Amino acid sequence: MFAKHAATAIKRTQPSTLRRFTKAHHPAAAVINAHPADSSLPLAAWTNPDPGSEFTVSSKSGFLPRRDPLHVLPSYFEKLDEILHEMPILKSDGTLGLLHTGQLGASVERELPQYDVEFVFDKRILAALYRDYSMLASAYLLEPCDIQFRLTRNYGLGRRMLPSNIAVPLQTVAHRLNQKPCLEHSTFTFYNYQRKDHDMPISLNNIEPIRKFSGCDKEHNFVVGHVAAARHTDKVIDASLGILEAAQNNKRDEFNAALRKYSTAMGRVNEILAQTLQGCGDYASFRTFLNGSKAQSMFNRGVLFERNSSTEAHKYLGVGQSSSPIASLGTHLFQLSQLSPRGSLPCNDGVDLLRAPNVRSFLEHVDQQARSLGVQSYALRSSESSAEYVLALGQVLTYRYRQWANLRDSVPVQSAKDNAAFHAYLDVQTSHVRDIAKLVSRTHASMDGESLGQSVRTRAESVAHHAEMVHRSLGRILNDAESAPLPVSMIAY
Repeated sequence: MFAKHAATAIKRTQPSTLRRFTKAHHPAAAVINAHPADSSLPLAAWTNPDPGSEFTVSSKSGFLPRRDPLHVLPSYFEKLDEILHEMPILKSDGTLGLLHTGQLGASVERELPQYDVEFVFDKRILAALYRDYSMLASAYLLEPCDIQFRLTRNYGLGRRMLPSNIAVPLQTVAHRLNQKPCLEHSTFTFYNYQRKDHDMPISLNNIEPIRKFSGCDKEHNFVVGHVAAARHTDKVIDASLGILEAAQNNKRDEFNAALRKYSTAMGRVNEILAQTLQGCGDYASFRTFLNGSKAQSMFNRGVLFERNSSTEAHKYLGVGQSSSPIASLGTHLFQLSQLSPRGSLPCNDGVDLLRAPNVRSFLEHVDQQARSLGVQSYALRSSESSAEYVLALGQVLTYRYRQWANLRDSVPVQSAKDNAAFHAYLDVQTSHVRDIAKLVSRTHASMDGESLGQSVRTRAESVAHHAEMVHRSLGRILNDAESAPLPVSMIAY
């Protein structure tokens, strides 16, 4: 059946070009398929359900893809590649792109073919197409909002209908990857980089984004910062699994050591993000395109996909409303969703459902194990564990507070007031971050500091002091939306 369909498709359009992308004839198949499935993660109770996927969870690559993303599409998709290259507000050569002039929609409708992607099975190409089509979909739908925002500082309404030349291939690729047809956080960041020097490791100075919306420095820093920080998630994942294993086997010293390892690794993640995400600056110049179609005034009735058998509107959270799996892991591991169930951004708002299957499965596993073992209560049974738990939560709080600050600062007050759904959503997130700060303070107050070493006691006191400041600051904001938030730099430990 497949062979017959593929042959028909090849005969119908550009036979010599298309033949390269069938499962059997792809020219890079020998290279792409030569990479073994990533099985480096020592998990007895969990393994990647799709080990051949680009996104696996491992102690080798962490949450980053197991191979660098494909940054050049096969020649068959030449027009798609060309439109994406011309798309940014400011292109790499310094000239103005389609989004600046408001011509992206017309170019898509007039020039973009409806590519047949049914014959594409290579996971690396599928991941690249998913990135490119989901970014193009966001740009197309939100282009009118960006134009309106630049003129009035309000978003207005986005396009309601996604045309079939984007909708059909996006849905096909998303279905094949077992993901939703929308732009997801890891796709925009972790699968959107290329190395300048392939022989050198991933670092802030050696990577750059593949696709862009605005082309501004803040967008560059947003992508590069998240990728460079994620390079250290291998250690975060190792530490998380060590915490679960030690709790399961009731090995207190190993539990404390794993908490220290988690704090150190997350500290490095936060340090890198502090270098790259200082203030929102011109974050608003690309933030428009990170909005989703759920709980947003620009899509009050969702988005329709042309030539879709279902007439139901699509409603998904956007990158700007979601978070990386790093935040989800901390929330699940330390059982933070029970603090304020409505406010647990990664868990209860459906963000994890948008992630790649392996990542989604891993986070579900951690959540189930942490609940079953009672990681939080186990930590509180020992003063030393409580202190290490406070230090680890301090790093989670720093990460989540920075995420919250970017969310709050990215939307001007005028449009936030007009958007009741977003304003309510932001209040829920404010409450949740405040609850994390309260947990840090409460845990510190309940532990026996006299039994601890001077170094641990001093660091725990510092974290608790900063957490108390965060708690008071966010409490004021909940009572008065005009209150100035605490600078992120003040809670960096």
